[in-house]
This record gives sequence, C-alpha cells and structure tokens, in this order.
Amino acid sequence: MKLFSIQALLFALLLSFSSDRNLFEGEITYLIQNPESALGETAHLSLTFNNNRIFVDSNISMNVMAGLSARGVLVRNDLQDFILITDEKEGLKVAKTELDNLVTLMNRIQGRQETVERKPFPWDEKVTETGQTRQIHGYTAYEFQLKGDADDEYISVWLTDGIKVDWGLLLEAWYTTGTMQFDHEIPVEMVMNSNSFPLLVEVYRGGTQVMKAEAQNVNRSGFDRSKTSLSSDFKLLGLTDLMMNFFRQQR
Repeated sequence: MKLFSIQALLFALLLSFSSDRNLFEGEITYLIQNPESALGETAHLSLTFNNNRIFVDSNISMNVMAGLSARGVLVRNDLQDFILITDEKEGLKVAKTELDNLVTLMNRIQGRQETVERKPFPWDEKVTETGQTRQIHGYTAYEFQLKGDADDEYISVWLTDGIKVDWGLLLEAWYTTGTMQFDHEIPVEMVMNSNSFPLLVEVYRGGTQVMKAEAQNVNRSGFDRSKTSLSSDFKLLGLTDLMMNFFRQQR
C-alpha cells in the first residue's frame, strides 16, 4: 500500500464534501502531520464554505504544474470556475470547460499518460465499519478502516453525518485531474459521499501511525466570509497567459 503524501492527503480532504439541502456554512481547519518525516513535516489546511463557494488555504504551496504553484484555491460553483491564487493580488482563472485542456498540458509537461485506466475499488474486501464512535468537536464520528496491501497497513477514517457541504466542481476536478496527477490509490469515495464528512484520518503501518489529518476547529459563526470573494483590484489571468509565460521560461 502506498502511503499518502501530505499533498495527496490535502487533495483527498479537499474533495471529501457532500451535497445536501442542509449545507454547512463556516470554516474548518485541519492539522496534517507526517511523523515519519525527519523534519517533523506538518501542514495546516483551512476550508471556508459560503454562498455555494469554497476557499482552500494552506501553509504548503500546491504545485499545480511545472512553473506554477498555488497559495490557495477558490472554487466558485456559481460561476463554474476555479481561481488558483498565485500571488496576493493575482490568480489563474480556470473555467470548468477549460479543465481538460489544463490537464492535457500538465500531463504532457510532466510526461504522464493522458488516459489512465482505473480498476474498480474492491470495497467489500478493503473497507470495514468498526462500530467504534467518538466525539470530535461536538460531532459523533464513526470509524471506517481501509485495509492496505500488507496485513499491518490500514487507514482509519472517522466520519460524521452532522456536517454536509456542497463540493460542486471538486468532484469533476478529482476524476479529471486528481486520478491522473496522483500515483497513490486513494479511494476518495470513502470520504466523499452524500452523507458524511471526515474529521480525522489516520494512516498506520506496522502498528505505528505514519500520517494524521485532524480537524482542529469547526467554526459555524464568526468566520471570514470575504475569503470566498475577490477584491476589485484582484488580477485574473487565463490559460493563454499561463501557457505563454511557461513557454517563455523554456527558451
């Protein structure tokens, strides 16, 4: 079983939200730790949900492609686009209809296959509901375990049915981009379903915890709603600008 990298786990968490009429509005923050890292590698992830939009912020830069890193991502379901925040006042706008073109460009630059065939995930063999529950930030969470390839490897996922959000475009982004960009076999559907939300994810190998992503705070009030909007002086670049800048750098 291949272990999650922090960036892959960030992406999996980013996509682990569901649609329902009683949608969550607020901010949820995570602390992601990699005990195996000699440097004590950690990451902080903040997710803000408001007005059919999601803003994702992290202290770890997200490498979208060669020459392009994002400081944050704004998902605008109402406008059917993504804003990759590349600087304080600048970002790349990617419309839903442009996503395939961006993925094709990324794959060519990184030498990846453009079509990756995925085998159906063996849910009955790999996933077990343990029957264990615990309280996390006032929510009842239920434990599910994902078995690894070796007997001593598994992932523990604690889900609550008390939080539901609209992930909108992120589902399409995962199936179009995520499955091609990550070599790890991540069963995202385990946390990305219509009835639950992950508050804790732990990865174990040989009885030792090797990765942990835990919700540190769930804030339904007093959060910064302006995170899901752009200021009037924010500069938006398009895919054409991105491609021109990239090819200039290659000269």
